[in-house]
Amino acid sequence: MRRRTFLAGPALAAPVLTTLARPALAQAFPARPLRMIVPFGPGGISDLVARIVAEATSPILGQPVVVENRTGAGGNIAAEAAARAQPDGYTVLFCSIGMLAVNPVLYRRLPFDPAKDFSFVAPLADTPHILVVRPGLLPDGAGLREFIALARSEPRRLTWSTAGAGSSPHQTLALLQFLGGAELTAVHYRSGAAGVQAVLAGEVSATAEATPVVVEHIRAGTLRALVAAVRERLALLPETPGAAEAGMPGLVNGSSAGIVLPRATPEPVRAVLEDAFTRAMASSEIRVKLAAQGTVPLGGGAATFAEAVTKEGERWRRVLAGMTLD
Repeated sequence: MRRRTFLAGPALAAPVLTTLARPALAQAFPARPLRMIVPFGPGGISDLVARIVAEATSPILGQPVVVENRTGAGGNIAAEAAARAQPDGYTVLFCSIGMLAVNPVLYRRLPFDPAKDFSFVAPLADTPHILVVRPGLLPDGAGLREFIALARSEPRRLTWSTAGAGSSPHQTLALLQFLGGAELTAVHYRSGAAGVQAVLAGEVSATAEATPVVVEHIRAGTLRALVAAVRERLALLPETPGAAEAGMPGLVNGSSAGIVLPRATPEPVRAVLEDAFTRAMASSEIRVKLAAQGTVPLGGGAATFAEAVTKEGERWRRVLAGMTLD
């Protein structure tokens, strides 16, 4: 494969604010509704969590937070739109960690520069993935080991749906192949929900999706769960083994997300948003809603989110070595 290169997005000039203007700016913000760009389609985990977060944050800000789905290219289309938005705090990006930590490794060219075009606001939540297959793909009683053996025996015959190149289901596939020495064929869809429907319809063999997107299908028997991509079993799916129990302890991945802003957004405005989203995620009401679907709220502010992205970038550079996309 050719060595990866990427093009940084256009730099945004930061506005000059006097010391006296900063407190007044923060006090006046927000004066109108905010737009939250979500990089994946309705029905997927990003959309589900984003709408819960928007609803919880609106009363704190005193303004509606309106979700806008911008799908495609593993989140790159949404990220480019956010990077080029007016840096006034009224456009925020609901951003998966993969968009900032994985896409720079996976894509040769990006329409934005994760390091230069965004400011971190706060981490939001993490939802574990469940590896599911269509019923009948494996014999009764077979699990992850048998799935890997089947994939090894017929390289690239098994197909795997994703929410787009670089999306969290695609990441889980890459991790599975890295750890298991198997080759599958990725089939990209607009959202995680669409990818799950493809498995249900028999169009593809398997996928890994966030717990709330697949749990009812598993309970109904229309999808078969092989492993939860966490270290231990989940309370929502007590019959499904965790990664270590299934024989692949490194298979840990999920849909983890936070909020970022255009880099030139004034610091007082960024600080208002960091406080609002952090307070929203700490509320008991949102924690109950997220826990009901197997999602874990994440604490901390901008520094915590930045540290998580850095660590994930290091991990995925190892996993995705040699893999690039145009």
